[in-house]
Amino acid sequence: MSIKAKLALGVAVLALGAWFYATPYLALRGMQQALDARDAAKLSGYVDYPALRNSLKESIAPKAVLDLNQSKDKNPLAAMGAAIADAVIAPVVDAMVTPESLALMMRGIKPQPGLPQSGADEPAAGGGEASGEPRAGVDTAMGYEAVDRFVVTVKRKDKTEQPLGLIFKRDGWFGWKLAAVRFAE
Repeated sequence: MSIKAKLALGVAVLALGAWFYATPYLALRGMQQALDARDAAKLSGYVDYPALRNSLKESIAPKAVLDLNQSKDKNPLAAMGAAIADAVIAPVVDAMVTPESLALMMRGIKPQPGLPQSGADEPAAGGGEASGEPRAGVDTAMGYEAVDRFVVTVKRKDKTEQPLGLIFKRDGWFGWKLAAVRFAE
């Protein structure tokens, strides 16, 4: 193999590796563009709704409910209690998993079940939002936790709340989807 061919192969492998590394950042950019354009259909392409709902159920449900779910095979009353708890928690989670609540979460605002999700307390929209500049009043950190898991941590500068972690999981070789939310770190 000639030196030019080896060099071309090396450049191609390097370019493919860089693109593979950049795919979650590209997915986040596409998700942000969908949020800014208020395009719910495009945003839905970046969200694994069943996994996100399960994550939210686990973070919202008290430990006692999770214990009920684990012991429902042994105790028929535990099964009934788990069914009642799921019936109460499921509508709350469904109300939280909407494009509007996802937009709030990406701005560091934890959605409140049962309250209107108007975003009245979110930071004022700046001219740099659509152009990709950082949003005013929001600290964002992002990085890989594993080869197939990418975490975006969002925290509002004006609040003392714990940061909100948006966990993206690989979807195929080059795709990423929002699959979980971590409310406290």
